[in-house]
Amino acid sequence: MTRSTLGALAKRAPLLAFVAAGAAWAAAAAPRRAPAQEPPPSAAPAAAPRPDVLLITLDTTRRDFLGCYGRTPSPTPTLDALARDAVVFEDALTPVPLTLPAHATLFTGLQPYSHGIHDNSLYRLPDGARTLAESLREAGYATGAAVASFVLDPVFGLAQGFDRYHSPPRGVSSNRSMHFTELPATTQVERALGDLAELARAGERPPFFYWLHLFDVHAPYAPKTPPQFGAGAGLDRNGVIRVLYEAELAEMDRELARLFAAWKRGGLDERSIVIVCADHGESLGDGPEETHGHFVHDSTLRIPLIWRERGLPAGRVAAPVTLADVAPTLLARCGVDARGESHDGIDLSPWLVDPSLSAPDRVLPFESWYVWLNYGFAPFEGATNGTFKYVRSAREALHDRVADPLERTNLFTPDDPRAQGLRRRLAAAQQAAQPLARDNPALSEADRAALAALGYAQGGSTADLPEVDWSTLPDAHDKLDAIAGFDALSAALERADWEGALTLLRELVKREPASALFHEQLGMMLINLGPQNADESIAELQRTLELDPRRARVWFALARAFEAKAADARHRKDEARQRGKGREAKRAGDEERAFTAKSQHAARECLRLEGNYPDALMFLGRMVMLDAEKAYAAGDKEGSRPLYQEVVALVERFFASVGPESPDTAPAVAVREHAKKRLAELDAPRR
Repeated sequence: MTRSTLGALAKRAPLLAFVAAGAAWAAAAAPRRAPAQEPPPSAAPAAAPRPDVLLITLDTTRRDFLGCYGRTPSPTPTLDALARDAVVFEDALTPVPLTLPAHATLFTGLQPYSHGIHDNSLYRLPDGARTLAESLREAGYATGAAVASFVLDPVFGLAQGFDRYHSPPRGVSSNRSMHFTELPATTQVERALGDLAELARAGERPPFFYWLHLFDVHAPYAPKTPPQFGAGAGLDRNGVIRVLYEAELAEMDRELARLFAAWKRGGLDERSIVIVCADHGESLGDGPEETHGHFVHDSTLRIPLIWRERGLPAGRVAAPVTLADVAPTLLARCGVDARGESHDGIDLSPWLVDPSLSAPDRVLPFESWYVWLNYGFAPFEGATNGTFKYVRSAREALHDRVADPLERTNLFTPDDPRAQGLRRRLAAAQQAAQPLARDNPALSEADRAALAALGYAQGGSTADLPEVDWSTLPDAHDKLDAIAGFDALSAALERADWEGALTLLRELVKREPASALFHEQLGMMLINLGPQNADESIAELQRTLELDPRRARVWFALARAFEAKAADARHRKDEARQRGKGREAKRAGDEERAFTAKSQHAARECLRLEGNYPDALMFLGRMVMLDAEKAYAAGDKEGSRPLYQEVVALVERFFASVGPESPDTAPAVAVREHAKKRLAELDAPRR
């Protein structure tokens, strides 16, 4: 599904007058909130009434592409204007260059080794986590959020504490793109304006906390108004990508101008805290990758963080900070007692009051398990004290972030005290991790499947990091051809070059034969492109399951491939009958039944692993319906009854899985209603 089609499916909130009266949002949420707590005497001072809070996260936004961080000419005049009246953190870092784990840190104040989320597609935040929204709601805040990508869908656990949480509608998978579908900034800002109009209605009201997430500059880079490249531009691929990226950033900034203008017209500017940050950056060629997630270079770890709070002087903070610091700082600034909460981050209030303060004595950890979870390569972990950066993977590295910002020179030696100190302090922080990480549940296969359909199409495993010597694992730096090949696959899918994508996948499978990810993607793509590929698809999918039998979506793809084989046998059976070839017809009929049985078995295996896999529920429902209709037509009315009952149950589970806003549910309604009609006929009194 493309971004344009998803945008068309999204409910577009009307552009309301900003202080117009709306639905009683906070009143409806009141029963779920505890009475407001008075701030303890030791808390940082907060205005009375407590400030409203607007938190804006800009996905995939590099700090050095913003004018307020030195970009000239600036594509971000709106953010630049905000920064002139704010505290700007010069050296803010994300702990993970991936959307979900970074936002989990932002909202819990915990590092990944404490909250347990290390990747986008494999984990969810446990219900036992204490989120920023939960703390503020219990302190009397009304809370709302609008997120632009499925990767922040409520299924991942970040909706905890929000009275309302808007996310893109979940649909049935198509699995023909490697990128997340997204809601554009225009839709997101209109949604926010409508929500904020309700929150900020005239009269007595509680303070509110609102989170707006924008996803526009995430790959693929497709600005609504593409820049014109003249014949003499002389740009290579990387140069073109940077121009497209910057154009999307400028478009996003213009939408923020609309939001901030309404914010001021509504009179909220004088009693509010506005925070703008990114979840991670983007490599854009400054390092061994094109986008983000594989490695831990500063181009993807270093982010913008702008804090505008009335009553605080504008300034710039040089001290290194992390996303884990935002939650404890915001709770303090809002006068919320957080002494009973555990945070890995610190309260940055002293630096908000005096930006010139020196940096505290601490190290900031970071990681990326992406290449381990998805390729089986050695993962990355590390820590920085601001100047020096230690990285542990298949080989260790030490970089001077000031003298060598592109990290081209490895200073590491085993006896270097700088590396030893950072390594030791990283290990100590990990050993002191919160127990929440041990309770982190793996994301269900159904939700991983939805992510695969709507996003990166990742495979991966929820396995812990290997306890073996990481130097014995493949080094991602030595596997750049495989990583680049997967990026090329993504580009081929975006331009619907199916043959090119197949060629790339076959090469990747040969190059990395032990990668379940590549076998999975090849097998799934083959069957998606047509039943003529069923034999090769079955071979690749079965090889995937040999490597990792827990992949429910692979079982579903296998069910489809066996169904294609059954359909081919059925066609041959019918042809043989027309030609009077009874033996051929019988052989083909036997094949049809065998492949149908294998297809149903694979679908049931999928649902055994994940009981709410949307596509598998409808697939099996249709197959069982055919069996029921055959039994009914043959006069076996009692034999058909449990089959029709199973059909109804499968369709009901389907609706529970995809949600009420999902498109294209009419066929499911028709199947369910037909099964119910048959059951009513079977239950009707006999005459």
